[in-house]
Amino acid sequence: MDLPELIILDVGHGNCTLVRETDGVILIDCPPGSTLLETLEHLSIREISHVLISHADADHIGGIINLLSNEEIKIHNVHLNPNAIKKTEIWLDLRCALAEARKCRNTQVSTELTTRKTGTLNIGSVNIEVLAPTPELILGGAGDIDIKKRKLTSNSVSAVIGIVHDTHRIAVLAGDIDKVGLENLAEDIDSCNADILVFPHHGGRPGDGDAKEFTQKICSFIQPKLIIFSIDRHRFNNPRSDIVEEIINSFPEAHILCTQLSKQCAANVPIEEPAHLSGIPARGSNSNSCCGGSINIKINGDKKDYISEFFAHKEFVTNQVPNAICRKFIPR
Repeated sequence: MDLPELIILDVGHGNCTLVRETDGVILIDCPPGSTLLETLEHLSIREISHVLISHADADHIGGIINLLSNEEIKIHNVHLNPNAIKKTEIWLDLRCALAEARKCRNTQVSTELTTRKTGTLNIGSVNIEVLAPTPELILGGAGDIDIKKRKLTSNSVSAVIGIVHDTHRIAVLAGDIDKVGLENLAEDIDSCNADILVFPHHGGRPGDGDAKEFTQKICSFIQPKLIIFSIDRHRFNNPRSDIVEEIINSFPEAHILCTQLSKQCAANVPIEEPAHLSGIPARGSNSNSCCGGSINIKINGDKKDYISEFFAHKEFVTNQVPNAICRKFIPR
């Protein structure tokens, strides 16, 4: 492998990212469905150094039980934060699966994924940052309040992960951080510039906050060149048009990529598979509903031009997506 890879999977409504280096593989979030296991097989990955779980929602944890029980894949470490207000069956099943993996397969389970972990999760030339939450925030945890007495939800304490190569922050994976979580993050560090932002909530409403205000704040804080929405064509009608409008008004040079083709943009999918897709397994590939699909980016510090990198995707949207909302608000 000449350069490490950042692989952001089309898993439908969910999040799943792989960081692949010669020294190991890191998995961030593990949603339901077969796409992740298909990708691991496609890439001949049999060991994962670290699994990072941003928070306890099903679209971030729903696939980890099958992964932990897969005897062909060795999981060395799993890192996640406690969540006392989660009473779901899948959360309990995950805890049982972690106990089984620890006892039978020596998987190490860490019940802390906070800023203290930055520097301990690196593989090869790739540095993994845990940008949020801080230890004192997780001391309160979901259902409690932060030190400024703001109410904390599961999303408020969602882990935010930074991917750094050659001292340059390539990407921020924002989990499902909400307004309070973002305020805590911005109070903890001055800036968080990165080339790529995987947008929280799949482009849906970010909790109780104003969607446009939240969008402006997170994009100003990160200054991304590429914004990715991990969406399912058949669920929730994401990304919201007001969020896309705010991105285009405030950051017109940023390239917007959705993993699947929203019904807002095209009532029908293309007849033939688009030529720009990466070849990495994608949830939308069988129904030909990919827009950006699963993307595979060679990580190379600050030497990437993400506008030219995704020129083929831009051409696809321009020529084959009749009502693309990422073009709707571009000034004429």
